[in-house]
Amino acid sequence: MASVGKIIGKSFKAFFYLIIVVINAIVLWRVLFSGDPSSLKPLMANENTVVAYQTYGNELRLETQKQRTITESGKFSVTDCVFIPEANQIQVTVRYNNSTLRYLAEDYELSETPDRKTDVFDVTIVKTIDLTPDDIEDNTDKAALREERYFPSEVKTAYKTLYSYRKFIFDGVNYEDAVGMFVDFYYIEDIDYSDTPYDALCIYDASMPLAERSLTRADKSAIKKATGKHEG
Repeated sequence: MASVGKIIGKSFKAFFYLIIVVINAIVLWRVLFSGDPSSLKPLMANENTVVAYQTYGNELRLETQKQRTITESGKFSVTDCVFIPEANQIQVTVRYNNSTLRYLAEDYELSETPDRKTDVFDVTIVKTIDLTPDDIEDNTDKAALREERYFPSEVKTAYKTLYSYRKFIFDGVNYEDAVGMFVDFYYIEDIDYSDTPYDALCIYDASMPLAERSLTRADKSAIKKATGKHEG
């Protein structure tokens, strides 16, 4: 008969291996289900992106800013936001959980939860501009600020088991004269831009530094692939 000590030792060893398996399973789950789909990782490319790349090549600036990545309600995330100054363009990747659609159905007392492949959210960028840039003390005074709203030029969709993704191109917008920028989310059946959005998230704050990001091989490939469509 095995001694009590050997039994306890084997139990601890089995428990140790179980912990390792669980940790690896959690890491694998996060890799498979939390990261952006591979189809959305490269830049999207339209005419403005192509022209900027043709002009600046590998010197084309991509800039990012570290911001909160999830709204306070937890309903939406911005998993990637890239500023491309030479293209006068911002690209934003939005993610929301399947539960967000259930919350929407509850909040608006819908008869059923919307299908995840139906576009039920209006997504825009709001830029706040300082009308008196020489006076930084009045940046909380609405009379000294102006808001401009920008609408997406293009959108690309993707899905994972738990999440729906939308990647947007916003053209004609830059951060140079902005105090701040937000992504606004409205339910498509309840759009009133004069009213508080369903949810919102800051993507730019003029008081915070920007970081540069290099063009990846996938970025360059996506731009070159789009070049033929926007020439001639």
